[in-house]
Amino acid sequence: MFALRQDRLHGAVAAALGEIAPGLTEARLGCWRVDCGENLRLTATLDDEWFQLRAPFAAAHLHGEAVPRCAWEALLRNGLLPGGAKLVTDPDHSVIHAALELPLDLDATPPAEIAGDALGNTLTAKINRAVDDLKQAARPHLNCNNRAARCHSTAEAAELPALCAAAGWPSTPRNEGRIAVQLEVPHGYAQAIVAWDDGLRATVDLYRTEHSLSPSSRQAIAVMLLQLGGTARAVRPAVHSESGRDLLVLQAYLGPHPSARELDRILSGLSVAAGMCQREIGLLSDEKISSRYLSARGWSAIGGVPASSPVRFT
Repeated sequence: MFALRQDRLHGAVAAALGEIAPGLTEARLGCWRVDCGENLRLTATLDDEWFQLRAPFAAAHLHGEAVPRCAWEALLRNGLLPGGAKLVTDPDHSVIHAALELPLDLDATPPAEIAGDALGNTLTAKINRAVDDLKQAARPHLNCNNRAARCHSTAEAAELPALCAAAGWPSTPRNEGRIAVQLEVPHGYAQAIVAWDDGLRATVDLYRTEHSLSPSSRQAIAVMLLQLGGTARAVRPAVHSESGRDLLVLQAYLGPHPSARELDRILSGLSVAAGMCQREIGLLSDEKISSRYLSARGWSAIGGVPASSPVRFT
């Protein structure tokens, strides 16, 4: 039964992608090349119930020794991107690329929609939104007029605790319709704030500085977090800098109509990701340790890392 539903999901994903790019090619089962025009080609993959998108960023010119020099700017840019799109690196740090991972809950998708007959169904809308977000992330120059924050209703805000309970995560109400969820982080503590913006989003505040970090700390922390973002599905590392202070966060986007299963996957992923970087960020905030971290990888700290706005990549 699951194999049949998986086949139907594969067909629905292929149909949705075909609407976006008539020249769609399937390189292998569940892996497509999507020609979006404007010299942009995406790679789309269906892995079990995860839909994944990848695209080169800045024509793949930012690689090797260039990564630590622009890693902080990539984190700043991540904080401005819509949806779940993100800039990340592979484990070898060789190149920065745009990525997006989207959980697809088969059990929450009506069979008629899985069949992919209707272009306006939930699955097609999700994939269209994901592709649009990734195209935005892959552009060298960011258009900051992101998708407008949607106004959540009182009923939607009231349903959040029930959604978390159904996902198996107790929650605590906060103001403005937000809820707090304590994550499962071994030997640590992390809390996700779940709230509406252009969809439902979970955010974890990892580390807040009292003063601006040194250039070496920014480089080292950013390189580590970009690699984490390339490993942890649907988890986006980002930084917000204001008045000489830096706030490092992990974000995950669930979209406008998440299921309890999708929320469980997202909160579980944030728990793992937070556990992988909390202690390390604290250590790398020390300038001597961060300098040694960079040196061990053949890099050296540089000055002039921006504190407030991302550079215009070319």
